[in-house]
Amino acid sequence: MRLGFILLALVTSVWGFSNDSLLIPKLFENLLKKQVTDTDFFVEGSFPCYRQHNNNTSLKEDNNIFYTALIAYTLQDLKPNLNSDESVMADTIINRAKRAFPYYKNPKGRLSYNFWQTANGGSFFPNDHVLSKFKNSLALPDDLDDTSMILSVLNVNDSTAGKAHLLMQNFINGKHSTIKNTFKKYKHTTAYSTWYGVKMPVDFDFGVHCNILSFVNKYQLPWQKADSATYQLLLSMIDNKYYLKQPVYISPYYAYTPVLLYHIARLTDTKQLIELENRKPALIDDALKSLSKADNIMYKIMLSSALLKWNVVPPAFDLKDDIIEGSLNTTNFVYYTGHLFGHLNNTIKKLANSMDVTQYKWYCSAFNDCLILEYLILKYRKKL
Repeated sequence: MRLGFILLALVTSVWGFSNDSLLIPKLFENLLKKQVTDTDFFVEGSFPCYRQHNNNTSLKEDNNIFYTALIAYTLQDLKPNLNSDESVMADTIINRAKRAFPYYKNPKGRLSYNFWQTANGGSFFPNDHVLSKFKNSLALPDDLDDTSMILSVLNVNDSTAGKAHLLMQNFINGKHSTIKNTFKKYKHTTAYSTWYGVKMPVDFDFGVHCNILSFVNKYQLPWQKADSATYQLLLSMIDNKYYLKQPVYISPYYAYTPVLLYHIARLTDTKQLIELENRKPALIDDALKSLSKADNIMYKIMLSSALLKWNVVPPAFDLKDDIIEGSLNTTNFVYYTGHLFGHLNNTIKKLANSMDVTQYKWYCSAFNDCLILEYLILKYRKKL
C-alpha cells in the first residue's frame, strides 16, 4: 500500500500537478491513525470528538456518533473517484465505523439512531458534571439526521430503507404538535422535524432537511407528502436567501452560510431536481461571493467543494501551509453547533441564539481531514 503512495507521488510530480495533490495519501493516513481501534470512552471505529461550551471554556471529550457517520458518508460518496489503494483504505475506515453504529441504535429496535450512545444506560452531554446527571429526564430523542446518514453508510437494502422512510412520516410538523420556532409563513408546512421524539418540540433545520432528502434520493424512494413539503420549504428559504441572511435561524445545528451551501450542493449531487437546477446560477454566484470573503481555510474548502459539485472551478488558494502549521486541529472552524433551549418557542430560540452562554460547539479534526480530502479528490479527479 505504501508503494502505491510513492508511485502516486512520483506520477503527480512528473505530471506537474500542484503539490497539494500529494496531500491525498497523507490525509488517508491521518484518518486511519485517528480512528479508534478499541472501546473505552470512545467506541471502536469512531473518531474522537470534542465539545466546547461557549467560547471561553475548555474542550471536553464527547463520544457522539455524528462526525463518525459523516466521515464514513463522505468517503462512501468519494469511492467512484478513488484509486485501488485509496478504495481499500476508504473501505477499511467505513467498515470500522460500522462497528460503532450499534451503540447508538434505538434500544427498542426502531429503525433510528441517536446522536449520543443509547447502549449501557445511554448518555447525555458526556463529561458535563451538571447536565450529564439529567440523562434520564432530558435525554435527546433519536434524530432523522444521524439516522439518514447511518442508514446510507450501512447500505441497507431497499426494503429496510423504505421502512425507515415510512417511519419518518410519523415525525412531521403537525402530526403530534405544530412548530413554534420558525417564520410564521412556514408554521403549517408539513416538513420533517429534526427529532423522532413525540414530546420534543418540532424543530426545522435546513441542513437536516438536505440530509433527509439526500437519503430519500439515494434509495430512489417514492416521495411522500413530507418530502415534497420539505423540498418546497428548502426552495422558499433559498429564494429568500435565508442561508445568507439568517443561517442560524433556519439551521440551528448547521448555522453557517458555507456549511449550508455545502449541504445544498451535496443534495443536488444525489438527484437532478429541476427546481434546484434552475436556482444553481444564483447559488453559484453566492458561493463565489462567500468564498471571496471567507477568512477561514475550512470554509474556503467547503465552498470550493460545493462549486466543484456544481461543475465550477473555484479560485485557487494555498492549502499546504495551513496543514503543515497545524491550524486545522484548532477550534477556529465550526461545522456543527447547538444552543440549549433553541428548539423551544420563537422568543426563546432568538434569545438563545444571541447568547454565548447557551451555545455548544463540536469539533473533530478527523472530519477536517475528510473535508480536505474530499476537496482534493473533487479538484483532481472530478470531470468538469
